[in-house]
Amino acid sequence: MTFDDKKKSEEQTFLVAIDFSDCSREALRWTKSFLAQKPSRIIALHVIDSNFVTECICQKLGDEGPIKKKLFIEAKAKLRDFLKQENMGEEHVKMVVCEGTPFLEINKKAVENDVDMIIIGSRGKTGDMSQIFFGSTAEKVLRFITRPVLCIPPESDYRMA
Repeated sequence: MTFDDKKKSEEQTFLVAIDFSDCSREALRWTKSFLAQKPSRIIALHVIDSNFVTECICQKLGDEGPIKKKLFIEAKAKLRDFLKQENMGEEHVKMVVCEGTPFLEINKKAVENDVDMIIIGSRGKTGDMSQIFFGSTAEKVLRFITRPVLCIPPESDYRMA
């Protein structure tokens, strides 16, 4: 039975936002622990920030097409390795890499895939000043989504009781 063939009614679907930070690793571990409890589908989502692509083009690092292609290839490989390090093969996880504004894409993919819950790390890779003024990706996801969201803090105890 393939990932997409599983019956929705028998399982829950979790979307895990992955930015390769320690917090997103904790979010994935929590989800994996929950997966052991009952049948579930996991969607591991990495969003290539469109602002980063724009900045690369503005800095004359290349043309849009080759930059995007390279970023997508690298993100897919990194996501595959990230999942492999957590002993999660593609039979249990659907990998999705897309481009856009991270919080908008997370919300969009949650709705498109009718997920039961979004699991996201409370602190990601970026530590720039915009987070101080506008909030983190996790905070923005919470502002705009109508589905349950679980935020995993750094170094959390993700084991289920």
